Amino acid sequence: MKLVSTATLIAALAFSAATFAQSGDMGNMKMEGKSMQDCMDMDAQKCKSMMKGTDAKGTSMTAKATVHQADAVVKEFDAAQGKVTLAHGPVKSLGWPAMTMAFAVKDKALFDKLAVGSKVHVEFKKEADGYVVTSVK
Repeated sequence: MKLVSTATLIAALAFSAATFAQSGDMGNMKMEGKSMQDCMDMDAQKCKSMMKGTDAKGTSMTAKATVHQADAVVKEFDAAQGKVTLAHGPVKSLGWPAMTMAFAVKDKALFDKLAVGSKVHVEFKKEADGYVVTSVK
């Protein structure tokens, strides 16, 4: 029986991990298009976050970039405060059930499309301060 050197074993493990990483998915560790070497070249926290598909704060990178959609009824809005309260249907992309909640609205022109009691289709995304309506139809 031959003894395998530590260096040979490490090289074999690194090769195997890099091979799996090229597919972009190592079980639950999504590498987001990075190789194992890319991960090994950065600090441990950033690498761990990247492998989970989250940023360093643990926020999902996918959720940040994703635009979500919902049909809703406008309950109230305050253009001066930049807020709208919507009773929206389920949001499949987030796994949310129907609920009533407040959203930020940065583009003041969108308030022209809002009237209490009106049915709207909204698009929104996650930003640092919460969910922000980006489109109203």
